[in-house]
Amino acid sequence: MGYDKECDIYEAEDIILRKAKESDLQAIWNNVWKDEEIARFMLWVPTKTEEEAVMRMKRTINYQSKIPAYFVCLKETDEAIGFAGIKEEMPGVYEDCGICVASKYQRRGFGKQVVNALTDMAFNFFNANEFIYGCFTENKPSAALAKSLGFTYKESKDEVREHDGYKYVADYYHKLRV
Repeated sequence: MGYDKECDIYEAEDIILRKAKESDLQAIWNNVWKDEEIARFMLWVPTKTEEEAVMRMKRTINYQSKIPAYFVCLKETDEAIGFAGIKEEMPGVYEDCGICVASKYQRRGFGKQVVNALTDMAFNFFNANEFIYGCFTENKPSAALAKSLGFTYKESKDEVREHDGYKYVADYYHKLRV
């Protein structure tokens, strides 16, 4: 278990964070990308057609090739059930760049495994001093997850979602390397 830097894969108890591949299309589209309820608390637009999903997969593969961003896959079946990643905001400070687990796979501990994996990567493989976790204020389960993993509240910011102009407050939690 842990991060294999050479393969760019993180193995946790029940999940694997790995790069997207074209064969993940149906699973990620059906589990996540077309779910309008999940998209409420995210910065992306639900993907309605298979043609849109194919184009999104190409963009995702390209995006993931540039930063530590991954699909969240069930270890047992390799089914893509979400996505997660981190990005360096400034030297020594990493932030999540989106974390999502499909609705039908929530409340099973996968979110905790994802956030723990990203935190471990940030501190132990990218030498971060701080890891920041963000969520919409109204996404109470996400805030509760951060707090349960030892993150502390840092700040709130008024934000506007680009694709629809939705105004929301983002809460940011952080953890410092000990």
